[in-house]
Amino acid sequence: MERMRKKILVLFGVFLLFVATSNVNAEIIPPNIDELLDDYYDVSGEPQLSGSVMGNLEFESGETSRIFVRLINNGQTGTFETENKPVGPNESVDASTELDLEYDITTAVNIHGALKNEDEAPVRVFSDPQQVEYLRSGEIAQPMEFDIEIFKNAPSGTYELRLNLTYQYQSDVKVDGYPNQRIDYWYVMKNQTLPIHIEVKPKADFIVESVKSQLIPDEECLFYVTYRNVGDVVAEDAVARIIVSDPFSTTDDQAFLGTLEPGDSYQAQYSIEVDSDALPKTYGIETEVEYKDGRGDTRISDVMKVSATVEETDESMISVGYLLAIIIAGVAGVYLHVKRGKESNS
Repeated sequence: MERMRKKILVLFGVFLLFVATSNVNAEIIPPNIDELLDDYYDVSGEPQLSGSVMGNLEFESGETSRIFVRLINNGQTGTFETENKPVGPNESVDASTELDLEYDITTAVNIHGALKNEDEAPVRVFSDPQQVEYLRSGEIAQPMEFDIEIFKNAPSGTYELRLNLTYQYQSDVKVDGYPNQRIDYWYVMKNQTLPIHIEVKPKADFIVESVKSQLIPDEECLFYVTYRNVGDVVAEDAVARIIVSDPFSTTDDQAFLGTLEPGDSYQAQYSIEVDSDALPKTYGIETEVEYKDGRGDTRISDVMKVSATVEETDESMISVGYLLAIIIAGVAGVYLHVKRGKESNS
């Protein structure tokens, strides 16, 4: 029985300790009681956060990546003033406790960081705001992580994102009542913005400048496409290709363009077979350019679409003429038949 009582007391003690610990964690920042006007000391200062970006901030257009930002607190205390001199040993203890706490003025707590694209840069930010519980002066936080995507059509250049920070810090503290000390805190909110500059690398980019062809059903025809490098860098060993589908087929779907400087163009020639039953209308053909950049890495352009028009043949026009003649003859025959019927009746 005695052993059972001891176990219960131990469990009860553990429970009380857990509750006390939970309350401390839940009140890292106590609410402001009142403006503190009659404390012993007044220390000026505040946190000062800066950001250090880890890794490379150069990205390719269309790339998905992650930005790591490590916060550093460079806050410093400033002036020190005595507002009320302690009287007696109890107040001296209160004043000493208050002085120790006053120097927490440079500690940032409840730090929230949100990476924002406020200047309409060609970047999409996926991540929610990140949080750091606290950061004392001279400390470096674990990095915040933000996922981003560079738009596929992003022009090369430098773009600015903004890391908007909000946090609190202890502006003042008051201690009195030794040996049963009461500690009152005064916290204020601070906003801070850190610029984050990223670089979108220059690249070769292609457009289809013109298309020339004469596509006839049941024939093998030449198909000309002129490509222009509208990007910022040289495209070396460029090879263009087309992707065809019914009513077209080809065994000659690639054309060597060579080296294209920015602004250069080149006319590629393909051989296309047109099905005999192809309808005379405009179809779509996809094309792309594979090339090597300045580092020798292989790149592939975005897929472009070009128009390919199948023309009417003489045979099809003759067939249409015959059909029209038959229709006209039929209408005329009906008209004469009706007219003769009316004349006979009269």
